Amino acid sequence: MTTTNTDRGEPRERIVHATFGLVAEEGLGAVTMTAIADRADVARQTLYNHFTDIEQIVVAGIEEYTLTGFAHLTNLLDATASAGDKLDLLTRHTVAGTRHGHPVSDMRSALSAEARSRLDEHVLSIRVLIESIIAEGVTDGSFDHSIDPHVYAVLVEGLLLAAGGLAASSDDPAEAASVTSAAIHRVLRTSS
Repeated sequence: MTTTNTDRGEPRERIVHATFGLVAEEGLGAVTMTAIADRADVARQTLYNHFTDIEQIVVAGIEEYTLTGFAHLTNLLDATASAGDKLDLLTRHTVAGTRHGHPVSDMRSALSAEARSRLDEHVLSIRVLIESIIAEGVTDGSFDHSIDPHVYAVLVEGLLLAAGGLAASSDDPAEAASVTSAAIHRVLRTSS
């Protein structure tokens, strides 16, 4: 089973990819370490050299996906001029991620409290990002000056979650992003 073909990726990457493929096909509860090793084409010992259990693989995969996506998003936001445009970009990014993401929400409930807590750190990073964009908009006059960025970040985060749900059930993701952006701008009472 062990392979020396490096064209197929490193064992750790193959293990994570195999795990998410199996979870998508069978559900988290049906996946075994043996099935992961077989799908990743690695020896079981190689699998255990990288991960002690399935939950550790899932958390590592979600963290990698989230960190990569967050880095890409912050680069895009840094190149975007206005706070309103940044929120529009964040909305489109959320919709796109929902339509092309992995089944995190389906797996989350099956994870331990410790694993869920680790993943919650990433959710907090997005909220802090939203809060900073809102604060920027309040400062530059794009958003109502009476807005508390901390409170409104939670509201905007809720609208973004709704956008993800809307996009997942819609044939027109651009429309889902557009409707959500308009709602966010109304909530923030933008001057645009």
